[in-house]
Amino acid sequence: MANTWRVWDGAKWATPKVNYWTGAEWTASVPRGQYWDGQGWVSTAPPAREFAAFVASNRGNYKDRRYAGLPVPAGARVNDFVVSICANMKGFAKLVSPGGHLPQVISPSTDEMSFAVVCWPYTGREGDVVWDLGGSPQAACMNLLYRNGDVSNQTVTPVSDMQLHKDVDKVPLMPSKDYTSVFVALAVSRQVSSYAWPEGVLPREAVVGRFGSYEVSAFTADTPGAGASLGALQLNTKVDAAAMYLVTIPGRSDGKPTWILGDAAASVLGKTTYLQ
Repeated sequence: MANTWRVWDGAKWATPKVNYWTGAEWTASVPRGQYWDGQGWVSTAPPAREFAAFVASNRGNYKDRRYAGLPVPAGARVNDFVVSICANMKGFAKLVSPGGHLPQVISPSTDEMSFAVVCWPYTGREGDVVWDLGGSPQAACMNLLYRNGDVSNQTVTPVSDMQLHKDVDKVPLMPSKDYTSVFVALAVSRQVSSYAWPEGVLPREAVVGRFGSYEVSAFTADTPGAGASLGALQLNTKVDAAAMYLVTIPGRSDGKPTWILGDAAASVLGKTTYLQ
């Protein structure tokens, strides 16, 4: 018979207790399986909510380069949604890395610019997001990071609406839809140097084309979807061409209506409207 390890408990020899380290404390209970999510050890994925929360972002402006690369924003955790955007001055951008994801590429009726977006849940293995710009003279790229989206509701067509405009200094926002709505505005001009989003949307990243050169600029903002328009993006000058895209981050509905500060249509308090 093999030797058995015993410890003296003060009265008798007994089988010792086995303790496990949970990452925060020692416990006699067998811990659940854990994995590293990029920031800490966790046993389950974060719960999906109706409105994914913005976490972090980064951006880049690329001129006379074949490839554009941006890292996944710092602080990413497993199952965070990465929204990667590339506005190309000419031709269609192709996603080089990470592999296995199909971007949605949209070319407006004008050939001044094209728009590509890919949205996927972070796995912890992705590094830089790399776009092949082809022969384009200039491109604006961004990565936006959102937490608590519904990974089971992922789609390969995150753009749910779009509008095109010419010779405008205001770019209207279409009505926001379900879940977290990300507005992406593109403008082609030599003179854009400032901009202002309407009240009710939260500005995120922006890439303003170098002043004095004919380039594409990109602006992003987000809001909870409520089915109403919040106004327009104001530019400091008229632009030759502009486009507005609505990108939806999937969430899990809680069955309650949405109230947006500053929205005259969707933020009217009444006898049956409550703030939580």
